[in-house]
Amino acid sequence: MSDTFENAEDFLASLQIPNDTQKNENKEYQQDLYKKWFRSKTQSGFLAIRPWNEALKMKIDIGKTSAEGKLISSTAVFVDSIDFAAYLRSITIGMASVNYPANDKMGIPTAEGFVSYGGTTLDGKPISRIFKSHYWQTGDTVDSTAFVWKCGHFAARKSESGAFIPDMKSPISVDQIKVTRQDICSISYLMDLSMVSHVTNNQDWYEQ
Repeated sequence: MSDTFENAEDFLASLQIPNDTQKNENKEYQQDLYKKWFRSKTQSGFLAIRPWNEALKMKIDIGKTSAEGKLISSTAVFVDSIDFAAYLRSITIGMASVNYPANDKMGIPTAEGFVSYGGTTLDGKPISRIFKSHYWQTGDTVDSTAFVWKCGHFAARKSESGAFIPDMKSPISVDQIKVTRQDICSISYLMDLSMVSHVTNNQDWYEQ
């Protein structure tokens, strides 16, 4: 089906992407499933992943902190738990380059990449929320031993199908973090344990 679309905007416009807050406006999240702090010579921050099992989603939050440890910025998005777990598992078993090839139309510049589009309406304005993962890049150099995870909020318009079409020239909040393959192995294992636990204790999970 992707061959019929010229770019990510056309593809998104054809979809009915659910509002992130549609199922439960007063949703309560579980505790962080995974949280890691990082510090380099130039910046510091964190990556946090928290289940929203009632909607079969994961909340991914990436933030920056100052040298004193104060929060500078933070951007959170939601990804489908099944899709995200499948992506992470593909990396850990060495199949992601086959299952998730580069796709310029969807904005995925390298193999083993993944993108998730979502959105919500805040103060009457549509907001696009995007999560993206691909190989770490420094200038023109691509490092396939690590990944960059990006969370972004963008001004958007809503298509007739209900999709949130982002204006990539109008970012509201964007944060990113370097994630190693070792990190992904740990996250994938935790994701599997979390989802198995949820499904085991909720036999009607597939009706959610």
